[in-house]
Amino acid sequence: MRRSILLLFIIGFLVNACGWNLNAPDGGNGGSEPGDETPYFNNVSSSNLPDESNFQSNAAKAVDINKDNNLDLVLAIGLQQNKVLINNGNGLFNDESSDRLATRNLNSQDIAIADFNTDGNIDLFFPSEQNQSSGLAINNSSGTFSDLSNRIPVAGNFTAAVPLDFDNDGTIDLFIGNRGQNILLENSGNAFFNNQTTQRLPQILDTTYDITVGDITGNNMPDLLAANEGPNLILINTGSGFFSNQSGNRIPYIDAVEESHHVSLADVDNDGDLDIYYGNTGFQENSNPQDRLLINNGQGSFSDQTSDRLPAITTNTFDVELKDLDNDGDLDLVVGNYNGGLRILLNNGNGYFTDQSDDWLPNNLTPLVKDIEVADFNGDGLLDIYIAIRSGQDQLLLQQEVD
Repeated sequence: MRRSILLLFIIGFLVNACGWNLNAPDGGNGGSEPGDETPYFNNVSSSNLPDESNFQSNAAKAVDINKDNNLDLVLAIGLQQNKVLINNGNGLFNDESSDRLATRNLNSQDIAIADFNTDGNIDLFFPSEQNQSSGLAINNSSGTFSDLSNRIPVAGNFTAAVPLDFDNDGTIDLFIGNRGQNILLENSGNAFFNNQTTQRLPQILDTTYDITVGDITGNNMPDLLAANEGPNLILINTGSGFFSNQSGNRIPYIDAVEESHHVSLADVDNDGDLDIYYGNTGFQENSNPQDRLLINNGQGSFSDQTSDRLPAITTNTFDVELKDLDNDGDLDLVVGNYNGGLRILLNNGNGYFTDQSDDWLPNNLTPLVKDIEVADFNGDGLLDIYIAIRSGQDQLLLQQEVD
């Protein structure tokens, strides 16, 4: 008997000393399975970005410019030359803008990236404000670009742009957000564009801050969404690239001014259709700054499920990325705030989000966000974050695994 008691005592001592939890539900380690470490972000801006990266960055896009299988960065800059930052493969960036882009000081607000002349190389379009000509940069096959902006037949107070093939002819067209009438440009081939706005879009004058494209009705035709200072827009493709304003029938009404600076389409609840995320601000009187999540019923009509699925987000959202940060098969949220700060919200798999910012982000991270880009910049299989800042140095956060 004494020998059994002594043996039990020794076993109990060893279990306690080794930190084992015999009641743990996850393989006995009290938490995640082996190999399922919790990742977090490390701010490497001072070591990995160019010293002169104190730009007025309005937008950032990740793309492999020089075909070395590393994601580089293209930046839309206000009232200066746009930027190309080349990645050495480890998330360390060098400014090669002067060697790759024409020297033009535009007031660029966004970047649309596509192969506009169907030669197998990516090209760049920079929409510009203040009635300046926008920038069209055509790739010379080597990651250097020629300025062919004279092929863009319109100017305006442009705020955003997305590439799409709205007429299904195999060439990439452009949808442009504007302070006024939004613009639809048809690519007639080899990156020559014709203005098809009057023929194909409803005539609506508003201030558009962001746009996106996706098939929300399930008919395999691209529809257009605009995030506006006034009512947000859903323009349904009625066939062959002609669009009808069906916003009132598809967006749930709210009794407040909805001043949206961002719109995303993504399947947040994993049911096979595209849902809508609006990033909202409260600059106007009586505007509601709460971000909004609309769930698709499967046919392109939406129900407002914000209160059930999102925490309070009321700090003037300027950009949102929906990416699978924790590699669990669903889309999480990275939310960038104009007033300062970044938030990480993890998806439970069914489209319900919880704020995990404190566990994922460095302390005292309060960037004045204009845009964010989420991608794997150092090739380690984990998603990283580039933050375009409206005042101060842009920021780069690399994700790393911790035990």
